[in-house]
Amino acid sequence: MPGTPEPGSALPSDAQASNAQVAAGSGNAQPVSSVHEVSTLIEQSAHDLRSSLNAIQSWAYVLDRAFDTTPAPAQRALDGIRSGMQQQLALIEEMEEGVRLLADEAPPRWQQLDLRELALQAIADRRHAAEARGVLLSPLSTDGAAIWPDASASANAPDAPDAAAYRIDGDAMRLAPLLRHLLAHCIWRAPAGGAVSVHLFSEPDYVKLRITESPPLDSQRSASRLAALTDFFGRRPPQGGETPSRQSSALLLTRRMVEMHGAVLSAESAGCDSDKVSVCIAVRFPRHMRLA
Repeated sequence: MPGTPEPGSALPSDAQASNAQVAAGSGNAQPVSSVHEVSTLIEQSAHDLRSSLNAIQSWAYVLDRAFDTTPAPAQRALDGIRSGMQQQLALIEEMEEGVRLLADEAPPRWQQLDLRELALQAIADRRHAAEARGVLLSPLSTDGAAIWPDASASANAPDAPDAAAYRIDGDAMRLAPLLRHLLAHCIWRAPAGGAVSVHLFSEPDYVKLRITESPPLDSQRSASRLAALTDFFGRRPPQGGETPSRQSSALLLTRRMVEMHGAVLSAESAGCDSDKVSVCIAVRFPRHMRLA
C-alpha cells in the first residue's frame, strides 16, 4: 500500500547498519548459494505472473456468465483468452524449471537409464498440451515399431525390442526435463491440426532420439528453420553480420542439457516430398560417458 514501509525499513538507517554489522560479525550468517537465490527469485516472479493471469481468468469467467447466450465473436474471444492463459501458465512452469536447471552447477549423477521409458513419460506429460493446441502427438516408435503408453504391456509383447537397446548413461534429474522441454518446443511450433512424432533408434555406440514436426505450408520456412537450428545447435555465429535468430527458452535449456550429457543436437529433414519438408530435431546420446 502507498506509504507502507518496506520490511525492515521501520528502523533508522544507522540502526539497520548496526544490525547488519552485528549479523556479519556474529559468525551466524550463512552464505546463500546462487541456485537458492535464483530459485527464490523465479518462484516470486512466477507467483506474480500467475496472479495477473488469475485476475484475467476471473474476468473471463464473469464475462462468460454475463450473457444468457454469448454472441459468437465474444465466445471466440473468450476461448482465445482461455487458450492464451493456458499457454502462458505452461510457459511459466517451464521457465521455473528451466532457470533452476541452468543455474544448477551440481555435478551430474550418472546412472543407466532407459530412454524409452523417459520418452514415454515425456509424451504422457505433454499430451494435454498437444490436445489443447489441436496437435496430434503420435505414439513413440522405436526403429519403426510403435510403442504405446502402456509400457509394461509393450515390454511383454513378443516382438518388443530389447530394453538394453535404448539404455544410456544419464543424469535422471536433467534428462527427463530435457525431453519434456524439447517436446514442448515442437508442440508449440506445430500448427493447429498438425502432428508431432517421436522416434528412437538404436545404434552401436549411441541412442538417437528424433522428433519430427509437421511440414509447414510454405517450403521456404522449412529451409530457413533448418538453417537457423543448425547454426543454433552448432553455436555458429550468423554470417554477414546478420542478427541471430531467436530461439525458445526450451531450446536454450535443451542445448545446455544435451551438451552436459556429451550428446549431439542436429536438425534434419524427414523423407517427404521435396516441396513439403518436415523439420526434425535429433539428439544422439552416447551409451557410455567418457569420464575424465
